[in-house]
Amino acid sequence: MLETGTIISIDGQQAIVQLLRGDQCEGCHACHAFGENKMRLEALNSLGASVGDQVQVRIEPKLVLKGSMILFILPLIALLIGYYLAVRFVPPFSEGVGIVGAFSAFAIAFLIIKKTARRTPEVNPAIIVDYAQQTEWSKRTE
Repeated sequence: MLETGTIISIDGQQAIVQLLRGDQCEGCHACHAFGENKMRLEALNSLGASVGDQVQVRIEPKLVLKGSMILFILPLIALLIGYYLAVRFVPPFSEGVGIVGAFSAFAIAFLIIKKTARRTPEVNPAIIVDYAQQTEWSKRTE
């Protein structure tokens, strides 16, 4: 999938890109649930684009499904396991201990997912075209 957006911030080699919903998003309302028609994603900025630049971002379609499964299913599994382990092994065996254990495991799962995604560049979206750089290059060649 190719999406076009604007860089709103940069952190090292990563850029936060604000995208408008594309054609692929027509049937899905997940990002539109809060009333906005915009999405934000973190993309590898190997072209050295700047804040405010219009860019094109490549998102591998097979990774969208795989990423969705990891992002939604893994934390739920961690939630259940955290609850079970807290109730089973932490005295006193109460509901409150289970809830704390469940949410702790849930948060840890999200932190692990985030750290793993940052260290694995092939699963992250990447900026493949910086329209600002193309415009500067075309002005120089005229």
